Amino acid sequence: MKKILIALLFVLVSTSVFAKKIDIVFWHSLGFHIKDVVDDMVEEYNETHSGVEVDAVFQGLYEELQVKMMTAAVTRQLPEVSQVQYEYLETYIENGLVEPIDRYLDELIKEDVPQLMWDLVTRDNKIYGVPFCVSATMFYYNKDAFESVGLDPEKPPSNWNELIEMGKKLTVDKDGDGDIDSYAMMFWTDGFYGLAPVLWAYGGEFFNEDNTRINLTSDEMVQTVTMLRDLVYTHHIMPRNWTDWEGAQAFLTGNLAMGFFSSAGISYGEQNLPWELGIAPMPEINGSRQTALGGSGLLNFATKSKKKRAAHEFIEWMVSKENTIRIHEAIGYIPVRKTALGSLALKAFHRDNPNYRVSMEALSYARPLPQHSEYYKINAKLREMLERVFLQGAEPLGELRKTEREINAMLQ
Repeated sequence: MKKILIALLFVLVSTSVFAKKIDIVFWHSLGFHIKDVVDDMVEEYNETHSGVEVDAVFQGLYEELQVKMMTAAVTRQLPEVSQVQYEYLETYIENGLVEPIDRYLDELIKEDVPQLMWDLVTRDNKIYGVPFCVSATMFYYNKDAFESVGLDPEKPPSNWNELIEMGKKLTVDKDGDGDIDSYAMMFWTDGFYGLAPVLWAYGGEFFNEDNTRINLTSDEMVQTVTMLRDLVYTHHIMPRNWTDWEGAQAFLTGNLAMGFFSSAGISYGEQNLPWELGIAPMPEINGSRQTALGGSGLLNFATKSKKKRAAHEFIEWMVSKENTIRIHEAIGYIPVRKTALGSLALKAFHRDNPNYRVSMEALSYARPLPQHSEYYKINAKLREMLERVFLQGAEPLGELRKTEREINAMLQ
């Protein structure tokens, strides 16, 4: 009996001490200023989950991560877990690299994540990932610039007419040499993300009902591009020939007063801008306020059952109530759990940091960006079209017709 007890004890000790951990590689991309936040979260997970070891590997910006993911997909060396932009999801589905995760999802998590956010990772009524970072287009403005021209820094424009009216005051020749030194507004030529809030406010859509053709010559789209172009050539409150990079630099230095930005830039702006940052809801256009949701979800690429289950448990832990609050406070991403959105902790945080509250309020008028397997090819065409309209002064309808033909020919 004594020998049996000793043998059992040895088995128990060897199982607990020498059992091999499940190794999970996690690729992430939240910017250099936030890398440490994610690393700390993963370290905490490893300390509290003895059977799993997660190796967090920072992969740079979203674009860099996507290139590395595509390379890894070709060589079949994908990590078990990775951040993936919602717009790229179709690529992984069509190539059979991910499968639906509905059967793995904890019912409590499924109920605690708003449906609007599940829509970001759902295709054909199947869920392929878990929302992790969700951003919305916000209206950023320079409070110091408002005050310098006699505008109330606590009352940003609530609609497009007010934006133009205030914009004329904010567009100034500071040194009196006859050239504008500081402009009011910049519209970045970033395709879907920039156009969507304005087009939706006019009641327009990018694609037909079955997503097989793009429609750029609708009345709503023509109104959208014409109205944005008027900022430059009619109202003269937007620079005629600044590139996106030049506009971003001007905003950082205080020579651009307003613009549309992602809520993911809130913490960076507050910590690095040399002037006081104000963030407001998107101005109403045509009596409607709209914004586009973007960001990235966590996808499970593990192929073996044990690793797949461990990877999924790690993903669910990463989007816990506490972690999604942590990501919101550190960056500005919208919390993905209902229990976080209504928590006392966030209410207390927002009392001292009101800019962060605006992104959460945007959920009431937000929509996911369009979903299409050729999203990035289409987006590149839209960017090229917008650059010709804004930088070269091309006539909108002609450019829209030309781009519509090119995209639809590509989709055939």
